[in-house]
Amino acid sequence: MKTTLAAAQILCANSRVMQRLAHDPVQRNEHFKKYNINASTFDEAYVRAHGEEYLTYLEQQVHAVANRNIDLLLLPEFCFQPAVVAGVHPTIPVNPTARADALRVFTWSGQLFTRWLRRQAKQTGMLLAAASFTVRAGKIYNTGLLADERGDLVLRYEKIHLPYDEKETVEFGRKYTVADTRLGRIGFAICYDIQYPEDTACLATLGVQIILHPSAGYAIPGEPDDMAQARLRVRATDTHAALVYACFANDNTGCRDSAVIAPNGEVKACVTGTAVGFAVGEVAIEAPADWIAKRRDHRRPQTYRLLLK
Repeated sequence: MKTTLAAAQILCANSRVMQRLAHDPVQRNEHFKKYNINASTFDEAYVRAHGEEYLTYLEQQVHAVANRNIDLLLLPEFCFQPAVVAGVHPTIPVNPTARADALRVFTWSGQLFTRWLRRQAKQTGMLLAAASFTVRAGKIYNTGLLADERGDLVLRYEKIHLPYDEKETVEFGRKYTVADTRLGRIGFAICYDIQYPEDTACLATLGVQIILHPSAGYAIPGEPDDMAQARLRVRATDTHAALVYACFANDNTGCRDSAVIAPNGEVKACVTGTAVGFAVGEVAIEAPADWIAKRRDHRRPQTYRLLLK
């Protein structure tokens, strides 16, 4: 079955503000003082207005590509993040209620974004996916969300592998989850997840046919510039699954080049550099080839116990 998949390479909320204030360093500094939950200068009313404005931008981006007969569109990681939890300048006191404020902000922003995602999917008739912070049972998760063409939320995945800076705020996910859709079986590998072949091997075991890889631009320090995309191509062919990678177009984001990659590792579409745009590619979604199934049968899991130590 031929399927048209797309990855959005867009500006994040903070970069849009930084671009508007490029010639006003005082206002840029004021923005970040209000935007950072860890700072005593944090302003929740400001970030609410900031978030609402960014959702308008996101909606414009989604509808700009909706008329291209796309079956699924993926947005980047941290897609809707109206505030951040970051380091505080030495001249600014730390916010003593930062944890409670973060839970409150990411509760309303996660609920708002989930409703928005479902509404946009229903309006456009596309499957629409992204990753952003949500709150469940009093804990913050980096959550992959997939809404189908009816506006139903069909998949929620909580990121399992967290880098050192993220795990200070976010709870580890515990379970690989997939969804059966009209396009096939779909699963998430969010940003840092993709560094671990065990992650996509688990998705393959669950029969995933499309891997959604929303990211904020993670690359291993010191590796060649083309290594990140090469890794994605290997993950696709390892699992015999199409892979959709969406990242921001920000100047300070490493490893951009949002792409659609076929199950054989072929790059079907790519947005290069810091360009804002959409990678739109047609791929064949098929059952695993015989050699893929045989390779899985030839695994020797009894020898893998070393990984559990």
